Amino acid sequence: MSNSRADVLAAARDILTEHSLADLSMRRLAADLGVRPNALYWHFPNKQTLLAALSDDILDEIAAAPEALDWDGQLAFLATGMRAALLGVPDSAEVVSSSWASGLSSKSIADDLAAAAARGGLTERDSRAVATAITQLVVGLTIEEQTRAQMERLSVTGPSGRDFTGEFADGLSVILDGARLRALTTAESKEK
Repeated sequence: MSNSRADVLAAARDILTEHSLADLSMRRLAADLGVRPNALYWHFPNKQTLLAALSDDILDEIAAAPEALDWDGQLAFLATGMRAALLGVPDSAEVVSSSWASGLSSKSIADDLAAAAARGGLTERDSRAVATAITQLVVGLTIEEQTRAQMERLSVTGPSGRDFTGEFADGLSVILDGARLRALTTAESKEK
């Protein structure tokens, strides 16, 4: 039985959900699909391209920001959606980070964030900076949260007391406050 690209990605996501990124090998994936490892190379030439496609697949779940929201509301909506998508699949933040670093994965969420920031009057450079700040907040904090959860499952942690949801909300608030201020100063400098 042949498997589609979507079948392979679904099986890879299942391995992440049920086990961890460390367990996601081409050999394990092939075994779960009931095929020989070479069959996977029809869809993905190597594990990094598989991970990049998996990253894109996970982030494709982020809904488009409603046009009725103000630009800063759209930024918050997209950031919250990105966090939810990553938290929905264990180790996915690490997958996204490595895929972005490799340059094999699209960064369409960053483009969507930058476009929302530009609607607020930010320059292209500032819009990209806001997108970078938001994506790094989401990915970095989610890696920590997912790592902590995995360590707790293995009972290898000390006390934490961290409120990841609160840290995310506070960090996003600071970024949005800075973006609003930058948009205001940009508008004022254009008026002069």
